[in-house]
Amino acid sequence: GLLRRLGCLIRPYEKLEGTTNRVVARSLEIFESAFLGKISKMRAVKEVVVLFDGIQKTISPEQILGSSSRGRPKVAVFGDLYARDNAVFNQDLIAEIEAAGGEVVTTPYSDYAKIIAGAYFKRWFREGRYSIWLRNRLFLFLAELIEGRYYRPFDKYLGKPLHSADQGFEAVLARFHLRPEHSGESVENLLKIFHLIKVHPDISLFVQTNPAFCCPSLVTEAMAAPLESVTGVPIVTITYDGTGGKKNDLLVPYLKYAAILSRQKQRAEEKSSA
Repeated sequence: GLLRRLGCLIRPYEKLEGTTNRVVARSLEIFESAFLGKISKMRAVKEVVVLFDGIQKTISPEQILGSSSRGRPKVAVFGDLYARDNAVFNQDLIAEIEAAGGEVVTTPYSDYAKIIAGAYFKRWFREGRYSIWLRNRLFLFLAELIEGRYYRPFDKYLGKPLHSADQGFEAVLARFHLRPEHSGESVENLLKIFHLIKVHPDISLFVQTNPAFCCPSLVTEAMAAPLESVTGVPIVTITYDGTGGKKNDLLVPYLKYAAILSRQKQRAEEKSSA
């Protein structure tokens, strides 16, 4: 997940097209060697960071972590995990968004677990399921402890790691008349959307990826209008039903308009700082 996030952050700003994809492919090989016990995990992480450091970029290190505009609209992708992350199923969605001028914001699975953990912990405790509550809290604590060590070399690109204790989930659910007792993909989508808005306040577009006949996806899609009114960010839903056709084409008008606004913002920032 972190590797995908890092690739999406760097790829739109590479000077030599295709460099980032080659680095990602090589990074996967390095991580595979670490998982097989051929090299240490820390060595693998450091080697991967060195590879990303070697990519020639059109933006400065300050722009990578800074709040200033990078000239491309940020597009956050959420929804069914398989539809979101399988490039064959979603017709190479990330590449399509980048080709249309956008920068994709993805959520690593480790972050996804932290975003939704608080809601599940609260529900299990209220239901008296203390064993599963304690077991999973301990598991998450240990996971965050281990992650902190291996995440540190990525700080220069991704910032500090997310902590599960930072998520104010109850206030988010209450805005949509939901309670911690509710669970499921639609509730998780709500929590993820508001987390992304908090971390990336300059998001220009949300893209929801759905497989055909997915009930939770339909529920989330029905909430698109109130979500847009609260966040101020449009949500485009794409349903991949296997019937063919270029499903991702409907994103182009949104991205072209968002790209114009993003470039205007970047020029304004450059003018004010000059």
